[in-house]
Amino acid sequence: MNSNRPHPVVYADDVIRAEILAVEERRREALLAVDLTALDDLYDETLVHTHAPGLTHNKAQLLEHVSTRQAYLDMTRGPLSIRLIGDVAIVTGRITNRLDSPDGTERIVRGQVIQVLRRCEDGAWRFVSFQMTPDGEHVWPATESERAGLEDTTIEQKGAGA
Repeated sequence: MNSNRPHPVVYADDVIRAEILAVEERRREALLAVDLTALDDLYDETLVHTHAPGLTHNKAQLLEHVSTRQAYLDMTRGPLSIRLIGDVAIVTGRITNRLDSPDGTERIVRGQVIQVLRRCEDGAWRFVSFQMTPDGEHVWPATESERAGLEDTTIEQKGAGA
């Protein structure tokens, strides 16, 4: 009998869900405030963070990016799905970022995000991965089941039935 059985994938219970949502809210607040100390604590040393345009940073690069750019003006999240595999949480859901641009104008970037956190030895949840896929054009019309998920997007749908 194998005692190293893989952990099942389960949805977070109310307690873990509240913990993860609190960590995500701390991340949001720290990005808006450019609180590098808080971000340093929230991000795992192994962090891989991929921004909407595909730019990928490690932890040190992301902290430098946040400090230098100071681009976050606001950030809102839609409903989040939180699944667990042992002490790893996979968070998926929509995000809307209101950002400053180099020319002083504001821009809005909306999309879907996948975040991975791990419960560390000290009991804290820390982000190990972040990937944002911005809304884009879909060439196929949405299927019936996809339509509900597209209600909060800026995606232009083409074709009949869109």
